[in-house]
Amino acid sequence: MITLDTDLFLAFNAGANPNPYVALFAIAVTRFAILLVPCYIVVLWVQGSRRQRLLAFALVLALAIALVLSFLAGLAIFRPRPFMVGLGYSLVDHRPNASFPSNHALVFAACATVLALVRQYRIACLAAVIGLLVAWSRVYVGVHYPSDLIGGIILAVPAAMIALAMTARYGTAVVTAVESLQDRLTGSLPKRSRR
Repeated sequence: MITLDTDLFLAFNAGANPNPYVALFAIAVTRFAILLVPCYIVVLWVQGSRRQRLLAFALVLALAIALVLSFLAGLAIFRPRPFMVGLGYSLVDHRPNASFPSNHALVFAACATVLALVRQYRIACLAAVIGLLVAWSRVYVGVHYPSDLIGGIILAVPAAMIALAMTARYGTAVVTAVESLQDRLTGSLPKRSRR
């Protein structure tokens, strides 16, 4: 299994002389695509319907649960990143921490799973496609093995299911409390006069 994982990593890694356009694209995807997730959650909240805010809450909860699971998995199954063992070529700087699992893959998989389970199929498919692109970029730039990505996906599914169960039970109360706090905070702001 480790040999196959290493072989797949080397097959998808940038190599010594990568195409500069592909390398630039992969670096941009690996650094910036993850920002789409918090932006989407903020848009859901700001749009204001109760259903959208509950979905935003479920996504945040799924991400929190998934990241805790990822941290615990990284402690239990420490695997150095490819560049830490001199494997392949790294196109970006990264902390020398656990490679397994991939948090980037985990984030997109958790979002796609939550969205699919609440029957938001189009946006779930979009999240999955972007997630696959991000997964490719993480191997291409040399910071993850393919199995790290699979590990992230495997951890994301139960995290999403737990988050949706918790949202069904506690979501309305939490969202109502946050909306009340938001109203108090924004209500105390001075109003601008129109001229």
